[in-house]
Amino acid sequence: MLFQRTLELAAHNQGAYEITNFIADIIKESKIHTGTCHLFIHSSASALIISDIADDSTKDTTADFMAQLAPSNINANENINNAMNAIPPAIKHAYSQNELTIPVSNGRPGIGVWHGIFLWEYKSAPIERKLTITIMGDPLHKSFRLTR
Repeated sequence: MLFQRTLELAAHNQGAYEITNFIADIIKESKIHTGTCHLFIHSSASALIISDIADDSTKDTTADFMAQLAPSNINANENINNAMNAIPPAIKHAYSQNELTIPVSNGRPGIGVWHGIFLWEYKSAPIERKLTITIMGDPLHKSFRLTR
């Protein structure tokens, strides 16, 4: 079975926004019980990441790390106050992904209990984004009993 939706996401300011529950709802709507969920963000100025949800500072630490990995100039440390603006979007995109594939298990995202799926927006100005979700797999079947 194959299920696909392309959705318009609301415009967000720069930063990481958790979309785990949104993805879980789409998987539930697909009625696919076991399979694969592929996410594709139609932008090179944003990314999809899986990150720790137990501590909100994790996503901010990731942004700071990325800013230091790809500084936009020699004095980047002074500019990292607003970490993501210190890196040109093209370099950020080289270190991140605009697609993500996760398992579907028991009709839910098959990620770790402390993991979340995030849209990571690079630009300061809010921009609407398109997200295509493709889910492939088997629908939930009624239970059956094996007989000998």
